[in-house]
Amino acid sequence: MPGVIAVLVGAVALTVVFVPLVALSYRRRGGFSTARFLGWIALGFYLLGLWAYTLLPLPDSDYTCSGVVLDPFAEIADIVRLQAEDGGSLLRNAAFQQFALNIVLFLPLGFFVRALFDRGIVVATAAGALVSLSIELTQLTGVWGVYPCAYRLFDTGDLMTNTIGAVLGSLAALALVRRGRSSDEQDAATGVVSAGRRVLAMTADLLVLGVGSVALSVLANAAFLLLLGREAVLEVADAVSLVATLLVISAQAVSVLAGGVTIGERAVLIGAAETRRPRALWRVVRFAAGIGGYGLLQLMPEPWSLLASVLAVASLVVAFTSRGHRGLAQAAAGMDAFASAPGQAPRARRQRGTPARS
Repeated sequence: MPGVIAVLVGAVALTVVFVPLVALSYRRRGGFSTARFLGWIALGFYLLGLWAYTLLPLPDSDYTCSGVVLDPFAEIADIVRLQAEDGGSLLRNAAFQQFALNIVLFLPLGFFVRALFDRGIVVATAAGALVSLSIELTQLTGVWGVYPCAYRLFDTGDLMTNTIGAVLGSLAALALVRRGRSSDEQDAATGVVSAGRRVLAMTADLLVLGVGSVALSVLANAAFLLLLGREAVLEVADAVSLVATLLVISAQAVSVLAGGVTIGERAVLIGAAETRRPRALWRVVRFAAGIGGYGLLQLMPEPWSLLASVLAVASLVVAFTSRGHRGLAQAAAGMDAFASAPGQAPRARRQRGTPARS
């Protein structure tokens, strides 16, 4: 069950932080590294798993308080004692299994410190010790006073083995991780928008629409629940959801009308080169043919709402087939797409020439 909880919480957290992580990747590195992004996802799930397996399940109201082991070598003494008593394979020794698992548990932490943060053994050692100490103190204090006493054993031996695990993980990363730039990062200076970058922008726009409207709805409903009670929430839930979605669509409209690009395009540094006048009119066209039209169609009753799916499929196809992967909305507005440099905000620019063809 702790593993299931970690996966479920991690999936929700990943959905929420996807767009900020993508935006950060483009602004810091000029591109998107799939391997590095998967590494960040793995780190998130690892930390949640670490939390779940060290603190869950929480105790019932009636439980026996746990003690403190101050001898860091007590676990080694237990290994020797059990081996002397039972003999046989060391792998069948319960104390050795506990010792080994405490090391393995912190191997990923040391690996991530080097692979994602570019820090060596000293930082991995400090990180392993501090994270392990925070876990042990949380257990010792009964989750910082939530429970009257410790419900798990505070063991200084765990501090030692966890830290060893982090050091070994850092050494493993030194041997396994090869530094290099992804193809997207290498092409960042060319100004060309790749198909992957276009699809990422579309995915980001969909997540902004979905997660943003849900988040606003939850906040509004929570306020109504606290102020007016459950019955009021039930009465206004549908209206709150509608208003929340319209607010997110409005935010996208502001982004497009101000700079010719959506929030998702801003996240991945896609700019718009405009060839038609008046620019305000064609920006409205760009909004209606893209995320704005999709969001508004979804709010309409059937069969009109089905057109949202048609628009989404058409946008995906044109993302791969249009010149420069500018996408359906920019093509409809006569815009060309270009990749902005890291540290430079995506913007619209005027471009001479005939209107672009898809």
